[in-house]
Amino acid sequence: MLFKNVLVPYDESEHAAAALHLTIDLVGDDPEATIRVVTVVSNDIMPPSALSAAVAFDTSPVSYENYEALLSHIAERSDRELHDDVAGLLGKDMQVIHAKLVIETRLAGSPVEGITNYAMDHRCDLIVMGRRGLGALRGMLGSVSYGVLRSADIPVLTVK
Repeated sequence: MLFKNVLVPYDESEHAAAALHLTIDLVGDDPEATIRVVTVVSNDIMPPSALSAAVAFDTSPVSYENYEALLSHIAERSDRELHDDVAGLLGKDMQVIHAKLVIETRLAGSPVEGITNYAMDHRCDLIVMGRRGLGALRGMLGSVSYGVLRSADIPVLTVK
């Protein structure tokens, strides 16, 4: 198979589910392939400028350590939910996939940044993603998929 390390961004949308199923059809039988199902969670809950200003004036409503702990907790919870979602979506098919299945959460400033950086960091050779995610306008290419198409240095396959 041409593609051995495939990233599937997942946001619980029907298009993301279709992208995951298509990826399994493409490389699921290859024991040398890796399917990386990733959800991106914003780490921009509190803008860095607010943290910096609060530290400068010693009036921070939350310490940097507590903020980091909060982000870590959010990522862990998201990771558990993602594992449950993927297991529910794939059901018994999870047992017959020969490819390595990696399921994880990525913290990033934006979904586009998280997806493209994850693909680069893990040397993915293909991104298979839903054409539209949750909340996208009907009939239009979603802003995240459009951003990834423009930003990624590897092939991007959008799925409907």
